[in-house]
Amino acid sequence: MTMNHFPAAILLGLAGAGPMLCGAEEATVDDVINERTSYQSEAQRSQSRIDGLDDETLTLIARYGSELERYSDLVTYNDNLRNLLANQQQEKQRLARELEEIEVLRQDIVPLMVEMIEVLDRFITLDQPMLLEERRARLTKLEANMSRSDVELAEKFRRLLEAYQIEAEYGQSLEAYEGTLDDQGVQRTVDFLRVGRVGLYYLSLDRQSAGIWNRQSQQWQGLPAGDLDAIDYAIRVARKQAPPNLFEVPLWTETGS
Repeated sequence: MTMNHFPAAILLGLAGAGPMLCGAEEATVDDVINERTSYQSEAQRSQSRIDGLDDETLTLIARYGSELERYSDLVTYNDNLRNLLANQQQEKQRLARELEEIEVLRQDIVPLMVEMIEVLDRFITLDQPMLLEERRARLTKLEANMSRSDVELAEKFRRLLEAYQIEAEYGQSLEAYEGTLDDQGVQRTVDFLRVGRVGLYYLSLDRQSAGIWNRQSQQWQGLPAGDLDAIDYAIRVARKQAPPNLFEVPLWTETGS
């Protein structure tokens, strides 16, 4: 058998090469394991990021749906507000027209009211002297109201119509009241009887004298004693001191009572 002989140095070198090759193999396996571990970790992190993006996407979708609903509500609100503003503009224009009409009406009605007060003044002056203090006081208030800025025009006109209505009602009622008689400068307290606007009478408190207003002479005309009881009874009926009943009182005519 032939045996090859190698130098000792070469043998030693080959002997040392064995451990070096084993070390390289082990390093490669570790690198693969580490690489795989790193890859798995990165995959887990990627999956976590994907899961997070999914959650964020769902949140954004939900928020988007909520914003769409809010937008729809805002559109409805804006449409309603736009209609409201349009209606307000129409109402503003209507009020402006009414104010113009009211101003025109004011220019027409104020002179009419002044004339009505003047007519009422003349009427009271020419009418029989019944409730003069009350009627004159009412007329004075009407005149004062015309120059007051704190009283609305409608209220002024209402009070004027009310005064005319009161004057009209005098012609449809029976009334007795106590007052002062001015008979040619002589002042005395008597009972007055007003029978509508047909006749105005007085009866002394002692029931000894009576009179009727003479429209022609604008003076009081004395009545005979025979009319005293009739005047007294009519006064008691007017004051509800006697039952309602027919009574006879003298009436003044153009030919006399």
